Amino acid sequence: MKKVFLAMIFAGMMAVSAQAQYFAGGTLGFDYSTGKSVWGTSTNKKPSELSFEFSPMMGIYLDDNLGVGMRVILRMENENNRADDPTKYKKLEWGGGFFMRYTTLTRGDFSILIEGGAGVFGGSSKTVQGTSTNKGPKTFGFNVGVMPILSYSLTSSINLEASSNLARFGFEMQTKKSGSGDSQQKGTDSSFGFGIDSDHFFSSPYRIGMIFKF
Repeated sequence: MKKVFLAMIFAGMMAVSAQAQYFAGGTLGFDYSTGKSVWGTSTNKKPSELSFEFSPMMGIYLDDNLGVGMRVILRMENENNRADDPTKYKKLEWGGGFFMRYTTLTRGDFSILIEGGAGVFGGSSKTVQGTSTNKGPKTFGFNVGVMPILSYSLTSSINLEASSNLARFGFEMQTKKSGSGDSQQKGTDSSFGFGIDSDHFFSSPYRIGMIFKF
């Protein structure tokens, strides 16, 4: 009886594998901002902010609409102040987790997907002033969230995908640690958000990536 049961499980897994389609790809995010402020005859240049994000992923489509997979995220941020205040701020963030995606609407080569996932993340930062370097707190946490994705089929095997944090729904909790030994300090932050952030349409980070099915 046990052998029959194991054989049924194996046959079911083989049937799912035969119908499944694997995919791999990732997203790339880039955000840059600078400017100036004018007050009377005085003009001040604002700090320049540059951020870069790379997020490779891989997974499997169980059918035409439902897919599961895992993703790794690496994000770097750099902020340079004005020439009269050469302070630099640097930040490194990492993360990873699992996700599930479902195609809700398809019109021609365009599709809208809803993707939900959960994962862990961490990061560190430092501020450089001349020859002096001050390290910021180290963070570690977890998050869950849902976001929409717009997909365009370039070919039967290649899809172009775009997403942003304009529309968001999620929960996040993180722990921060600074210092060491007896002077070490710890803190915990949590946040929950949902909605459409139309006020930050042009400053919101966008992510563009490609999916290869095989």
